[in-house]
Amino acid sequence: MTKILIVDDEPLYRHGLFELLRRPTVKVDAAADGDEALRLFRRGGYQLVISDLSMPGLDGLGLMRAVKRDSPSTRFVILSGVGTIQAALTAVRQGADDFLEKPVSREQINEVLARMTTPVAETGIVTANPTMLDRLERARRIAPTDATVLVQGESGTGKEMVARAIHGWSTRAAAPFVALNCAAMPDTLVEAELFGHERGAFTDARAARPGVIEQADGGTLFLDEIGEMPAAAQAKLLRVLQDKCVRRLGATSTQAINVRFIAATNRPLRAMVAERRFREDLYYRLDVMALELPPLRERPEDIVRLAEHFVRRFSADYGWSATTLTEAACDRLRTHSWPGNVRELENTLHRAVIEARGSDIDVAHLALDTAVLAPVSSGDLAGRSWDQVERELIMSTLARVNGNRKRAAQLMGMGERTLRNRLREYRLDGVAV
Repeated sequence: MTKILIVDDEPLYRHGLFELLRRPTVKVDAAADGDEALRLFRRGGYQLVISDLSMPGLDGLGLMRAVKRDSPSTRFVILSGVGTIQAALTAVRQGADDFLEKPVSREQINEVLARMTTPVAETGIVTANPTMLDRLERARRIAPTDATVLVQGESGTGKEMVARAIHGWSTRAAAPFVALNCAAMPDTLVEAELFGHERGAFTDARAARPGVIEQADGGTLFLDEIGEMPAAAQAKLLRVLQDKCVRRLGATSTQAINVRFIAATNRPLRAMVAERRFREDLYYRLDVMALELPPLRERPEDIVRLAEHFVRRFSADYGWSATTLTEAACDRLRTHSWPGNVRELENTLHRAVIEARGSDIDVAHLALDTAVLAPVSSGDLAGRSWDQVERELIMSTLARVNGNRKRAAQLMGMGERTLRNRLREYRLDGVAV
């Protein structure tokens, strides 16, 4: 049952909120001021606090700081009256999850409950975006099953975090979560990492070693960038999914395994299947349950929210006083295209916190390129294959950064190894790179 604490020094308003929140799945307690609320909170274990901003004694802002200090995962909503909306916005920048302007309607309360009482806080994912919240709710429903899951989305959208959330919500939560990036190693080593090997199976195999499939036994194996897996390894992985057993390289017998598989990709696997670059039978084995994560540019309400989350985190890491973003900096963050998604945003704010060293973060501290990539209209893409579009994106980005492959990979949210592989393919096709 969800436990909610409402705080307001006006009895009629407090009673009205109580009635709006009443339902079988919710337990509501009420406090007349911040001091009483804090005493109740420290005894009660609430998932959500809804508090008036202006109250005698400990006000809403002070209560929020105390609540977040004691329980960072508790969601906190500020109520603002006429003339206090700017103060409520300041509270959001300092850690409140949202604010509501009085008087509050039943529809607003229902919307807040839908967003604030979902188990998002448990995942570490910061979002108020309806699409992302829908994907997380779907992930929560999928979690108790053992169905394989295919998480798709651009690089940096949070695919591994969603995979970890699925594991955490599942009955396997106490068992290992093991991750393997299929693009982070040479093709010759992928099979050894996946399946393990016996002593003497190949040169330098001086001792037997379990692969990641065995290491994840009883738990979850996350295969990131599955689209980069070599064809030979794809065939062997399909056999593991079918037979629920694994054979180490150089071994003569198999070993039964109990593993939940979650795969992720930033590439269009269905198109790769059509082009015979990914096994069709493996695709359908992985695509039992699918989750498509939206890019950051389609989550505009999350950009500043995430930025402030990263600012608080990095400021705390360095032991510096709370740093805030200026309005101009927030506006600049909103207008950036974020080709590298949340990962790019995180790196940008990490750099900005270091540059600002405790002072307010302004536009100059963000050091964002004024024009990373020229926008492409949908008409320019119509009728073209994914490979054609990707090739043009890669070549134009490399030209933009004067051939700096590391910078190009960062801007596109692509791994450097993946970029090298693409360039090698282009050279084989006779394209000058």
